Amino acid sequence: MSEVEMAVGVAHPVPGTTLLAVSGEVDMLSTPALLKTIEDEVAAGPQRLIIDMAAVTFMGTSGLAVLVEALSTSRERDIDLVLVCATPAVRRPLELAGLITLFQVTATASEALERTAHTDHT
Repeated sequence: MSEVEMAVGVAHPVPGTTLLAVSGEVDMLSTPALLKTIEDEVAAGPQRLIIDMAAVTFMGTSGLAVLVEALSTSRERDIDLVLVCATPAVRRPLELAGLITLFQVTATASEALERTAHTDHT
């Protein structure tokens, strides 16, 4: 089989920030696991959630739905959500669906961490 399984790594690089590093194919078979991970991390109440999609090789419509749900939940809980997506595999479906403008988007996780560092409340 040529299917690439999805994997999600969870890190807390700085206090108040959760970084989810997603890799592989985000499709209807893998999105339930991604949604569960996002829900679990949002429930922990971070100030910001970074979803790094740089290593995603395929993004199906069910993956788009999970990202929109994550955005909605983040807004309800006043969590700053940043999406890392520079690759066409993720960026293109978001653009075609007209969703890209809903998200704070960065090209790299480092840029997302830098951006969130500047939005910390003093």
